[in-house]
Amino acid sequence: MSRITFKRVTPQESRIYDADGDCVGEVHRQPDILNPGKHYYVIALDEDPRGWVRVFDRSRIRDVARRLVETHPLW
Repeated sequence: MSRITFKRVTPQESRIYDADGDCVGEVHRQPDILNPGKHYYVIALDEDPRGWVRVFDRSRIRDVARRLVETHPLW
């Protein structure tokens, strides 16, 4: 299982770091225009041809990011 950490850059953005301390992606908080007052999160890993992933439940961000890092097709 990959160890990842997060570092908040702004209230709307965090960076994802792998076990070696390398930045491997970002998490962005976006307003959900279909549900006023709610937000969703976009996880985007570097060089990932699968593209970004939208997460609606904040508590799932770490698990989803870890799974994406572990299954990254180019690393």
